[in-house]
This record gives sequence, structure tokens and C-alpha cells, in this order.
Amino acid sequence: MHKIYGILKFTVILILLIYTTSSQANEFRILAAKGQVLIQKNSKGNWEKIYTGGLINANDKIKLMPGSYLGLVHSKGRTIELKKDGIYSAIKLSKELAGMKSTMTGQLANLIVNEVGSSSGFLSNKDSNKSMNQTGAVNRNIDSDLIKSNSLLVSADKILILSPIKEHLLNQIVVFEWKRLPSEKEYEFYLTDRFDRLEFSKTTSDSFLLVDTKQLKLDKGMYYFWRVVVKNKPEFKSGEACFMILTDPEISGLNDTLKLLKEELGSEQTATSKLMYAVFFEKYNLISEAKASYLDALRIAPDVEVYNTLYNNFLRRHYQSGY
Repeated sequence: MHKIYGILKFTVILILLIYTTSSQANEFRILAAKGQVLIQKNSKGNWEKIYTGGLINANDKIKLMPGSYLGLVHSKGRTIELKKDGIYSAIKLSKELAGMKSTMTGQLANLIVNEVGSSSGFLSNKDSNKSMNQTGAVNRNIDSDLIKSNSLLVSADKILILSPIKEHLLNQIVVFEWKRLPSEKEYEFYLTDRFDRLEFSKTTSDSFLLVDTKQLKLDKGMYYFWRVVVKNKPEFKSGEACFMILTDPEISGLNDTLKLLKEELGSEQTATSKLMYAVFFEKYNLISEAKASYLDALRIAPDVEVYNTLYNNFLRRHYQSGY
């Protein structure tokens, strides 16, 4: 009898543990919050302030005061934004997003959360960029050389590069931009391969140059380097930047991955979805596409501090002097 009672007691405890665990399932991760946004754990007790990076469970309730904003990513991958004041049930919000896949957006959301407050950034060169062995380059360590050439303080004799310091390209057309020195009118543009052999040069009075890489017969999958020098004044020069034109198989693979991301995000046009695209593009070193997506997110939610922080960190990672 005692043995049967013990088994029943154990079974009841096990059922309670399973129920408690399932009811406490993490439904959302907090990407950004603005204003007064509160959470009530298990729908009871005191209302507490919500923090970026925190988790929201199935039984929790969320309260938005007037003028507040909350950006969330669901455990299944979809993003959601709350802007209207009121009280929301986490489980009801979750049911609205039921049946969605959860692969890429969950990973990207984790990168975003880890980035907030980080000084180093979530996409280090060693993780997101190709190694030199993959490109066949032997004369230059791209990351360290570019850091050395572009970490100098901007001075009167230093031309500031406005294009990304290092990026991968989907298209054959490249736009190179730099900041004009006030007293100088003409510049010499130089484009070299990884062995510092000259591929193209041009004198221009503009502060930008449009180049057709196909016309120049540049190889795909290889890094090329560029710099600008004031005509007849070699001491007035820029640092060095580089780019790579992706190969056709790389572009095809990237488009397949992007298709999966679009399927997960659906037709969402929210700041959080734009942020997902920005992080995706940056992960693959598509800096121009990433910048456009960051700006889209800021246009939708311009006064959310976290999104501005993420964008500024992005600029510091990929542009001279944070642009």
C-alpha cells in the first residue's frame, strides 16, 4: 500500500513539474523597448520594468503605457511590434504567430541581443569574413592591414574614405566615395590586386567614382584594393579599402538562404524585421545592403534608442571614423 502511494505521489509531482515547465516556456525575447513597458510574471504579482534581452514566458502579461514601444522576436522566429498602449497576454500574442518556422530569425535575434551593450560587436572579422586561404591572397592580411591603414586619426592631409572599408558585392557596379579635402580639386584613384599590381587608375575632380568591374575584367572571389591620392601631392592620401565580387555559386547560395529568411519573416514591414535583414546582410559582409536595412528600421522607429545604438555600432565597424 505504501509502495502504491509512493508511486502515485511521484506521478503527481512529475505531472506538476511537466505542467510547470511547459507553462513557463519562453515565448518571446525582447529586442527593444522604449518608454514605460512593464511585465507581470505568471499574470500575477507586481508589474516590473522590461529590459532588452529579457525573456517573456507564456503566462506573462505585458503592459504598455502611452507612447511606449516594444519589439519582440517569437521563439518560432517571427517578429512583432507593440505600439498601442494596453495590456497584452503573451500566450495570445504567441497564438497569433503559431505555425511559423524557427531557424534563421532566432539566430539573428540572439546576435542582436548580444550586440546591445557590446563594445566589440557581434560580427567580428574572424567570424563573418572569408579567410585569406579561401581567396588565394598571400601578400596581405586583409583585416590587420586595413585596420592599420584606417585607424589613424583623420587629419588635414588624410582623405577620409566614405565607402565601406571592406565589403562583398552582389553586382558588378561599384561606387567608391571619399571626402574631398577643402583646398584640393583633383584626385588620383588607384585600384590594385592583392599583389599590389595596378588594375585601374583615373584622375578625377569628383569625390566619387563609378566602376564597372566586368568591364575591367576583375576576377570574382578575389579581393581588390583601392585608395585615393591628391594629384601631384602624394603625401595627401587616403587609407586603403577593399572589396570582393562574389562568385555565381556564392550568390546562388546566399539567395537561397535569403529566401528562407523571407519565408520566416513573411511580409512584415516592421523595424524589427528590417533589423533582421540588416544583421543577415552584415553577417555576409554585404555592407551596403545592411546599411540600407538599418536605415529602413530607423525610419520606421526613429526614436528607439537600441536601434540607433545598433546602427552606430555598425558604422564604427565598417566605416572610417564611424562615417
